[in-house]
Order: sequence, then C-alpha cells, then structure tokens
Amino acid sequence: MNPNASSNAGLLEHPPRPDPGLFGQAVLRLVTHAARVDAVHALSPHLRLVSLRSESFARLAQVPGDKMQLRVGGMAFRTFTPIRGGRPDTLELLGYAHGTTPAARWLDAVAPGDRCHVLGPRRSMNLAAIERSTVFVGDETSLGLALALCGTSLGGLDTHFLFEVADAAELRPVLAAMGRGMLRHASLFERRPDDAHLAEIEATLARYAGADAFRQYVLSGRSLTIQRLQRALRAAGAKPSQMLVKAYWAPGKIALD
Repeated sequence: MNPNASSNAGLLEHPPRPDPGLFGQAVLRLVTHAARVDAVHALSPHLRLVSLRSESFARLAQVPGDKMQLRVGGMAFRTFTPIRGGRPDTLELLGYAHGTTPAARWLDAVAPGDRCHVLGPRRSMNLAAIERSTVFVGDETSLGLALALCGTSLGGLDTHFLFEVADAAELRPVLAAMGRGMLRHASLFERRPDDAHLAEIEATLARYAGADAFRQYVLSGRSLTIQRLQRALRAAGAKPSQMLVKAYWAPGKIALD
C-alpha cells in the first residue's frame, strides 16, 4: 500500500483546487486512464483498501512493485503501489490516511462509484526478480509494497518484515487479516522520540546480515530511516547491490515516489 499502497501522508501542504480547469481537463484526457472506484474497505482508523476498475488495467502488464499515480484533487497526483484484484480489470490500493494532505482527504472521502484519473501502472521496483531470502523494512506507507511482495512467486514465505509504526495495536489486526506468508508475523517497532526505536531495527538487521550474507533487503518509507539503515547494513557487510530502496516521504517534502 506505494499506501504504497503506498501514499505520501502526514505532510503539511496547501490544498489543491478541487477541479482542474479546461486546460487541465484536456491534459487529463490525454495522459491518464479513467477508472471507477468499485469498493472501499476501512481496515482501521487510518488504513483504506480501495478497489479500482478499468478496462485499461486488463491490457497493461503489471509487475509486483510497480507504481500507480492517482489524482487526489485538482492536478495533484500521489503515488500508490497497485495490487492485482480478483479480476483482470481490477487493481487494489492500500492507503494510509494521516493528517490533512490531499491524499489523506481523498482516502477519507472516496466512495464506491467515484470516478478517478490514474497514471500507470509503471515500473518502480521489480519485486518479481527477487529469488532469495529477503528482509523488508518499511512503515505504514509501505504496506501496499509489502502486499505486492507477497504476490510474487515466493509469496513472501522467505521474507522477514519489519515496520516502524505509530500504533502497533492498529496495524497488528490489519496484518493478521490481510497478511500473506510471513507478513502475518511482521515485527512492529513503535516510533519513539529521537528515533530511539531505530537502534532496535538496526540490531535486528545486523543479526539477519550475520546469519546470511546473501540476503536481499527492501527498504522503503521515510527517507531518513532508509539512509540510517543503509549505513547500518553496510557496516554489517551488506553490499549496495543487495538493497532495493524506495523513499515514499520525507519531513517537509511532498510527492516522493
């Protein structure tokens, strides 16, 4: 859930115009696909699973880890990780609604029958190419990407999932209900002042690196967390070629994908 889906939530920004002008509408017709919201499931106070349907989805080849950009207001687009639904023309997005960003407002208001504009899916991170034991690190915005990893041939069965989260009690039942493979047993690290929880994640990664020098690492979510964990992995002997990295958000910045 790029809500990966993953969405870039929790960042302050000015609200966009609710509807694009005539020029914007013409651009949207040229460059986007039209989709309809088929269903919306509130999985927790902040997590929404949105099912989108479009004939274009059935014609597009999709690789687990692809990204899709969705118009959330005016000409503002935010990036999510699409997950294949039960039909060829259906994609699902798992979004994290937090704060008052355009993405959060869209996730709070979206309803079945709504029309929307999407770009993609397009290549972002090829999770289908992973063929070895993996450690996945992310946060609430990475849940869609984690589910996409579970949709690969390995199915997340040989993957260890680590998430830094605001509220473990909110996330745990969602993972139990939706999780596939080892995602059901993910390790959750609640955020603490001064990022003290990251020392625990670093220690966990060092143990994994020490036990298997050939693991693959997928790092996603907050940019500052990723930078720190990359340094920790290098210190533990992991090579840059073993790391797939995707920052979804950074304090004070918007629209990372």
